[in-house]
Amino acid sequence: MKIAPQTFFNFCAAHVPLLQALTEQAGEVSESDVRQLIRTHPSSNEESPETTWRRLVELQILVRAEPGRDYYFLADQLSRLLSYLFDEANATTPEIISGYIGSLKTLDKQLSRATDVDDTIGVRLALEELQQILRRVQSDLDETQRCIMTEVSRYKIAREGVSVREKFRRIAYWMDRYVDPIMEVVRPDGPLRATFDETERLLYRAREQGLYNDLLGLDRNTRHLRLIQRHALRVFQQCRHELQPLYESLRRASFIAEGAALALERMQREGIPACTEEHVIPIFWLRWQHVPSDPAIERAVSLVVEYRPEQPPVLALDREETVPPRYVRHLWLEELHGTIRSALPISDLLDWLTQHFPNNDTDSTLAGFARLVFVSGLNAHFTEQPSRLYETADGTLEAQPVELSEA
Repeated sequence: MKIAPQTFFNFCAAHVPLLQALTEQAGEVSESDVRQLIRTHPSSNEESPETTWRRLVELQILVRAEPGRDYYFLADQLSRLLSYLFDEANATTPEIISGYIGSLKTLDKQLSRATDVDDTIGVRLALEELQQILRRVQSDLDETQRCIMTEVSRYKIAREGVSVREKFRRIAYWMDRYVDPIMEVVRPDGPLRATFDETERLLYRAREQGLYNDLLGLDRNTRHLRLIQRHALRVFQQCRHELQPLYESLRRASFIAEGAALALERMQREGIPACTEEHVIPIFWLRWQHVPSDPAIERAVSLVVEYRPEQPPVLALDREETVPPRYVRHLWLEELHGTIRSALPISDLLDWLTQHFPNNDTDSTLAGFARLVFVSGLNAHFTEQPSRLYETADGTLEAQPVELSEA
């Protein structure tokens, strides 16, 4: 045994304020700083500061940062334990969640290979590792939620003493760094759901082949997979619901504060009169010092009495508008490809167009000819026959016959 548990926990119970003070020290701490903390937070059993210092090192609560240096840091295992006891949470980054997904993908490959070769030991080891990964994912998600809720509470409490820009940057940091990226990972069609579905499929496969006798354990892992999917999405939807209103309000306030700062800077540089002439809205008013005169009253009354209402305009709602010729031509060109399919092959394309659509002018006939010649799926080529004349609604075309057939 590395350290006697009873001795370790007895020491921790007698030095709770000291341990809490050590957790608040970010990074490395020197020996002199630790001794100062020991004198500031004495033990409950009247232990001497030198004994306390020696026990901190012996019980490996403090670990030397580098050999030969008098700098120490709190052991990681104890730091996590104290964070759990003091309800302190550290937010999980999207990269950590992606790392868990990568571990699950590797685990899925091991589970698939173990199932293919009927390796019951490999299946059992994979399931044990799966339980550890799922517990870590759930714990990290819960810690991230607590961190974000703590940040929201800090914003709502600290109304004064912090600038609007700083508040906005803090809220924007949590939105851009944690909430939005992790939402992309845990959304219903995201990578977390796809990986969990594959893991669940492999668990069902292992159960169907009878490679693992603990059916309750398989069902428990399956339920845990589904629970974490719903829990992760619910957690970050709630976080976004809490942060989004603060983000929008601080964003508007930040713009207002930035605009006010620019206006003040310009007023200091150019003076108040220059800014007043350009930006201040002039206000005019009229003061009545005497009652209206008789001619003014007579004119106002005459305008009311002599007013004759005019008939409202009549809208011709039943009038039918003509269809634009360009629109009719566009519809004809769009339907031409389907119309000519039933008549293929055609030995003379221009003759077919002038015979079937005699009312089309020369421009429309040539547009239909070009549309059919260059359309995909049809073959068109000029024949060796001599050129001939083709009559249209407004002119005459002279050309060699063109054959059109299926490609």
